[in-house]
Amino acid sequence: MHKPSRTKSLSYPENVSSLQKRRSPYWNILEYCRHIGVEKLPDGRCHWMARIRRKDGKYSQTRLGKVAPFHKDGLKYDEAIVLAKNWFGQPEIAAAASEPYAIGVNVRLKYSKTSDRFTVGDAMFGFVEWKRIAAAKTYFETTLSLINHHILPRLGDLPVDDLTQSVFTQFCIDVLESPPKRGSGIQDPRQSIQEMDHERLRKRKKTLNTVIGLLRTAIEMSWENGDVESERAWRRLRRVPHADTPRQFFLTRAQAKRLIAACRPDLALLVLGALYSGCRVSELAQLRARDIGGHVFGIYVAPMKSHRGRYVVLPEEGMTFFLDQIEGLGDEDLVFSMASGKPWTGCHKHLFKEAVRATQLPESFVFHGLRHTYASQLVQAGTPLAIVAKQLGHSNTDTVSRTYGHLCCEAMETEISQRFAPLQQKRLDARLEELRNALQSRKQPNWSWPRKNHSRASGEIVHLLRSKEDDLSRE
Repeated sequence: MHKPSRTKSLSYPENVSSLQKRRSPYWNILEYCRHIGVEKLPDGRCHWMARIRRKDGKYSQTRLGKVAPFHKDGLKYDEAIVLAKNWFGQPEIAAAASEPYAIGVNVRLKYSKTSDRFTVGDAMFGFVEWKRIAAAKTYFETTLSLINHHILPRLGDLPVDDLTQSVFTQFCIDVLESPPKRGSGIQDPRQSIQEMDHERLRKRKKTLNTVIGLLRTAIEMSWENGDVESERAWRRLRRVPHADTPRQFFLTRAQAKRLIAACRPDLALLVLGALYSGCRVSELAQLRARDIGGHVFGIYVAPMKSHRGRYVVLPEEGMTFFLDQIEGLGDEDLVFSMASGKPWTGCHKHLFKEAVRATQLPESFVFHGLRHTYASQLVQAGTPLAIVAKQLGHSNTDTVSRTYGHLCCEAMETEISQRFAPLQQKRLDARLEELRNALQSRKQPNWSWPRKNHSRASGEIVHLLRSKEDDLSRE
């Protein structure tokens, strides 16, 4: 497969010089919806370009001037940036353009002190500043995003002492009925609990419990620090009963091969990397040549979701694949990048979705499903759950057991059959094969409410959820 070139910033003259002549410009992002570019035409002319993304989703662009040193009267990069920003600010351009937003993720709490009393926002401020130094970068960013999106708009200015059970119940309902927000896109309309299907309700409950955990921990820290007088302020914030759904869909090897064939070459390399290693896409995107085959027969995955890095052992086929990817690279070069030379970010999503549709896989199958495919096939093959957990980077087997434990049945059946000493003479029984076939085709139950759980939550929110689960179980 074709190995893509490395990232080129247009701020360096040597990078501009190395660009191939073509009719379409090369672009760098200044901030999302605002770009600076170079047009290097086949006839030798070279121009600085500026581009905006319009509200209708299309682009408008303009030439800023010639590029130095290709032209004696050309502009340097810094001069072109000034002209680009002036063009962005022109009234007719600004009116048509989408709102820009900075590259990267927000790292600030969206809260300003407005009350003399100690508020939920004050508790969040102390909690976030602690997490900033204590948590891994990606976990901190996810935590901050949840706080800014769910907690502060609804409870930020509320004194902690006024966070009563009725206020908390309404907060839970609001979070459950709010659709997920992805990036800077427009949210879907609010949907009531009664209108949600089983899977959507399950996902919303999982998000709600994560948010409740953040709120509870922040107020508990405030109590420990003496900012909140009573421990009841955090003890009464209970999570809603919830059960994870076992992972039911993963790719067969035949499906995986068809999916790889449907991907464009640079994405196919990323997909192969995930299937060989079980790594998250963010982990693969940050993987560098020095991480391949350093201390084990496998790869080193730098800390992403936690402070713990890990080694992932590879089969021979996988080790050969990763060694092929780093051929000719420097130690600090990225193993995977786009054909344009840019690092993989969220831009893999729509490309992967196109490949999924072309392969006629379920519409809900996303890149993270490759990680589930890796884990599911290891479990089905009888790999001990402790080893699977270590490969995936989990601190224990709990998550693996909840998500993939149902796939161990065949291995357990084989193990029990081998270890059990017969009491009677062995005989063939056609009913056994019929039973196995029936069990293999049986679907997982369509409810997620646990028969027993450790939550003591009660009240209106639990009544609503329990009624909804009862309705779903009868369908």
